[in-house]
Amino acid sequence: MFGLAPTSSGLPSAQLSLYQAKLQQARREAAQAQAQVQSLEAQTESARQQAAQAQNEVRSLEGKGAPRSDTQTTLNSQGETTGRLLNTQA
Repeated sequence: MFGLAPTSSGLPSAQLSLYQAKLQQARREAAQAQAQVQSLEAQTESARQQAAQAQNEVRSLEGKGAPRSDTQTTLNSQGETTGRLLNTQA
């Protein structure tokens, strides 16, 4: 009968340890990538909401039309505009 070869050389154990270390590193990197994806998705959703609000504001302002001015600009005899001076301080 054939016997089993001894496994006391340590080589398979070293290879297994290296494999396990690489596996753990790959799992950590995958978890970090997943967390980054979730963060970017949240940022994307926030940006979409801001864009939608801005578009709604644009539509609202467009629906109201341009504001009307009750005062008309007139020119004096020298071609200068005349009208009310509301505030002289800057």
